[in-house]
Amino acid sequence: MISANKLAIAKLWFNEYFTKGNTAILNELTAEDFTYHGRGGDSGREQMKSFMSWYREVFHDDTWELNDFIEQGEKLAVRYTGWMTYKGGWFNIPAENQRVKETGIMIFVFKDGKVSELWCENSDAAILYNLGALPKETHEVF
Repeated sequence: MISANKLAIAKLWFNEYFTKGNTAILNELTAEDFTYHGRGGDSGREQMKSFMSWYREVFHDDTWELNDFIEQGEKLAVRYTGWMTYKGGWFNIPAENQRVKETGIMIFVFKDGKVSELWCENSDAAILYNLGALPKETHEVF
């Protein structure tokens, strides 16, 4: 059974932060010393707010489906699927109102009822491929 508090926070993360672009919700959901671990290195709350400003300029009409939850101690892993419409501004890729799909896994680490750390692995390369930024038929698919 998944902790009701952890589940509620994960749902707010997707429904408020991603879908609505509500960056103020991060102040409620995350600890003061919150750290996001990403491919570009570690960042905090303010960088996550800046990211959302960029994201809202590049994508819109996003919807998210939370597919699976796995809880272990203070961690909650969420496998998700999202759909969004690209409106331009990413690697100079022209916008044609392309609907794209993102899949990924987020691992939330909780401390005192708030998110203290977050890891995210997602399908950015698949989105770039769907937008035509990566050449078709250039690699084998297993």
